[in-house]
Amino acid sequence: MSDTPYARSDAESARLALLPLAQALGTTVEEAARAVLRQAVKPVRAVVDELVRAYRLEHITLVGGGGGAAAVTPFLGQDTGHDWKLAAHSEVISPLGAALALVRESVERIVPSPSNADILATRAAAEAAVIEQGADPAGVEVDVTVDPRRNLIRAVATGATELRTKDRAATVDEEAVRAEVARSMGVPAAEVTELAATPQHRVWGARARRRFRRPVQHVRVVDGEGVIRLHSAGALVESTTVGEAPGRLATVVDRHTRYGDGGSRAPAVWLLVGPKIADLSGVLDRDQLVALIGAELKTRAPEEPVVAVVADRP
Repeated sequence: MSDTPYARSDAESARLALLPLAQALGTTVEEAARAVLRQAVKPVRAVVDELVRAYRLEHITLVGGGGGAAAVTPFLGQDTGHDWKLAAHSEVISPLGAALALVRESVERIVPSPSNADILATRAAAEAAVIEQGADPAGVEVDVTVDPRRNLIRAVATGATELRTKDRAATVDEEAVRAEVARSMGVPAAEVTELAATPQHRVWGARARRRFRRPVQHVRVVDGEGVIRLHSAGALVESTTVGEAPGRLATVVDRHTRYGDGGSRAPAVWLLVGPKIADLSGVLDRDQLVALIGAELKTRAPEEPVVAVVADRP
């Protein structure tokens, strides 16, 4: 358990409360307490393990918040071997999180052989839904997934409420950000360099230390508050402008599209434009991907900077 003031309690009272359980289990009070914690972290660990597998996460830090975080988070960190820490004011972070929550809306449509227009319409519907719920239009992000086997288009839109979008400007320590990025990559801070930037995001990279047939570059995208928003174990970073992006990124997509017995597979693409990180990694078709890139950029000024993070499919 964490040694924060909120986590500390009367040890003797806790011992007396656990004594009947320990007697029923035929073990010590300490072991009974560990058994309770082990059961408490099971569903949390299942989620953590799934996220690590699904997103191929490396060197993660568990951040605990909520009334039980001071007990659950340290035990889970020890159980999984991951670093851990408690969020500031973790004991009251649940109501704060509710006040600052993102608005989220998912739109799914079954469309046999969907056209670019079908995909863009689904995306627009999800975006309109969160704006209607009070999200700031400038900060709405829409992740689109196209599953050709199920004829399914899914668009998930998220946007910040007015309370969340208020200015929370603070000085970000660049060396601290570099150190955190390096820690997340598992490399020394001296090997981390800034690859690209927009007014709202910075992209950091480092060569992987493991041996591959081709060089693999770790990439991290950090927002203006110093939070890592995107990671990739191997990606290309392309800097351009809104005016040049459609043609330039179409060429990049063509270069990284893979062809096999199952057809073509476009690369995973994320766009950093304005306050958004547009996740287009769920689209496998080249033409659909290029159409979505155009949709993300159509309302932006031609001279505005754009950074694309492009990763080959495994």
